Amino acid sequence: MPRPRHEPNDVAPDVFTTGDRAKGAHIKDVLAALVQRSRDGSLLPSERVLAERFGVARMTVRGAINDLEARGLVRRVSGRGTFVQRPTLTHSEIFRSFSEDMRNRGMNPGSRSYRARTRPATRDIADRLGVEPGAPVHSIERIRTADGVPMALERTNLSGARFPNLLTVMNRDESLYDVLAKAFGVRLESAEQTVSIARLSPAEAKRLEVPEYDPAFLIERVSVDTMGNVVEFGRSLYRGDRYAIQMHVSRPAGG
Repeated sequence: MPRPRHEPNDVAPDVFTTGDRAKGAHIKDVLAALVQRSRDGSLLPSERVLAERFGVARMTVRGAINDLEARGLVRRVSGRGTFVQRPTLTHSEIFRSFSEDMRNRGMNPGSRSYRARTRPATRDIADRLGVEPGAPVHSIERIRTADGVPMALERTNLSGARFPNLLTVMNRDESLYDVLAKAFGVRLESAEQTVSIARLSPAEAKRLEVPEYDPAFLIERVSVDTMGNVVEFGRSLYRGDRYAIQMHVSRPAGG
């Protein structure tokens, strides 16, 4: 059964005009821009359709798509076509905030669905933070984005007594660790993390823009400051299709 034409209807007609630029370079730029604003798994127009629209040979279009594939931005599926593929990010052992991590990758960090409130600590959260059950705790939940793409559902808790006005001085897109340093003079030094696999509920999947029950990394983190005091406890969900976990392992001494 022949593949449908799949016209690139969301692309302005003038982008297919190369002007004085080399056709190959222009096509690469146009397709890269199309990929960046398309959802993961989106089907790209066929080589034939793109060749017709650009007014070039199919081999020229194929070369541009080969470039995208080499950069990990698309994947070819025999008999089906070429699909948008987001690159996998490595979650390493280096202790950084989400914002710092994304900036180091050359991506723009942001947030959506910001929810923050102060509530009594449950026994579980109180034990992790080292406070009494029922003590005030700031709970912050938000979708963290990179270049506008949802990457993680971040949930974290901090002592309300230690950081009394945290929720008034912090805004949706700010790095929590930057706010703690600037407003409270608290710098985080290390964290204990536990990583497990979870299935996203329909509500979680909708917020992260992935299929229901997709696998995700559930990362529990207890962070401490330079004095060894616990600062935060969080449970966050990172998209399984966008992250890989990197760990350093070694054999015991004398092993």
